[in-house]
Order: sequence, then structure tokens, then C-alpha cells
Amino acid sequence: MKLVNNLIVLINFHNFMRVLHVASGKYSEALVSLLHREELTEEVKTRFNFDWEREAAYRTYKITIVNDDCIMGLMSTLIIAKEYRVEIRLLESAQENVGRNKIYDRVAGCLIATACQLSFENRYDGFVSLVPKTELISHYTEKYHFYRMGGHLVIEGAVARNLIIEYLEND
Repeated sequence: MKLVNNLIVLINFHNFMRVLHVASGKYSEALVSLLHREELTEEVKTRFNFDWEREAAYRTYKITIVNDDCIMGLMSTLIIAKEYRVEIRLLESAQENVGRNKIYDRVAGCLIATACQLSFENRYDGFVSLVPKTELISHYTEKYHFYRMGGHLVIEGAVARNLIIEYLEND
């Protein structure tokens, strides 16, 4: 870590966590790390709906299984220092990890918990926001305990800490 303008900036950020292989019920160790533009191959682009190349100006994270380069989910973030928050600009699980027939569960939760951790490391008390699609509002509020604040959904404090414990801290 490095201190810049009284903010903690992560150097080579990565964190280990566990995702659930739904069919087997077994957990696999996963890794969240920074996405590099050259990793946005045609194969990756076909498995995601959003245009992730548009997010190149923002810090974008990927989640992969340890020792497997297959990207399971992506999240772009923006640190809004004057508001003491981390904004999740875009969050997406690969198509095979969405819905009732998903291969891996906990992908989005691990990414959201990573944003919470980034917020705490920048001394923002876990303050994380996102602007959801209308159809996902109830999902974010029920599963991750976000609440409305204007046009955003937010989490902070103990709720953010609990997500870190649930998704990032291994037993």
C-alpha cells in the first residue's frame, strides 16, 4: 500500500476468497485482481453482456479461480474521494454464472465485498455505492443489504464489514 493525498492506494491489489461450485456443492479458492486490457479477448467478450473496453479508464477487477485464467466476473470502480466513497460503476458475472443454472455462486458477492474492502482501506468506512438497473434493486437490497440514497444504492459501516467477513474471509 502507498499513501497518496491522505488516501491509501492499493499496489498490486488482490485478495483470495471462495466461490461455490453449485453442482458439486464444493468451494473453490478464487482470486480478485486488476484486469488488464489485453485480457478482454473475444472469448471473454462473448461471455459478458457489457462493453468492458469502455471501462478502461476505470479501475477494473476480475475474479478467477486460482490456477485458472477463466474470468468469472468483472467490476469497475471509481474512488470518489470528495464524497468518501467507492462507486461500483459496472458489475457483471459471466453468463454461465447467472441465474438458476449458474456454474459458480458468490461471484458478485466477492466483487462487492472487494469494493467494501477498498472503501475501508481508503478510510471511507465501507461506503460503497452503485446505480442499479431497475430489475436488480430488490436483489441488491435483499441479498447484499444495500439501501437507497437518492438515485444510488449504498452500503457502509457494519453492513460492508459483514460482507467482507462473509465473502472474503476464509474459514
